[in-house]
Amino acid sequence: MAKRNSKKADTMDGKPERPTGRLGSIISKKTKRSKCNLRPETIVITGSARLPEDVAAKDACGCVTIELEVDLADKAIVDISCTSVPTLGEKILRNSLLGNEIAEGIEEAITQLDGRFFNVAKRAVIAALEDVYRCYKKSLKKAVSRNIV
Repeated sequence: MAKRNSKKADTMDGKPERPTGRLGSIISKKTKRSKCNLRPETIVITGSARLPEDVAAKDACGCVTIELEVDLADKAIVDISCTSVPTLGEKILRNSLLGNEIAEGIEEAITQLDGRFFNVAKRAVIAALEDVYRCYKKSLKKAVSRNIV
């Protein structure tokens, strides 16, 4: 029987025990997934905007932040992250942005939000998307000047 030591994992024959069953498969899937998500050919662009005062009082940071991961080769949006956006609003953003080229994706997201998302934070989310596009244009100019793209 292996002796339990608080500083070391349980061992059998000198080898640490690995989780088995469902937990073991979840851990190995997470490890594989995290290795696959590394995309060195992408850039991350962030935009933000202030929330209205009545919403900002409830939210700790008082702003909406949207991050887009963009593939430099084809300018496609490959991932999105946002803060202070309700879950269903984030779904609208995700569906309209992912896989699209950044300019048309942002235009589509603004159109979708304008017609489908009725929330006091809608204007802030749209302003954050516009800020993302401004930051993208600035980063593109810097990349061209440095001969990265």
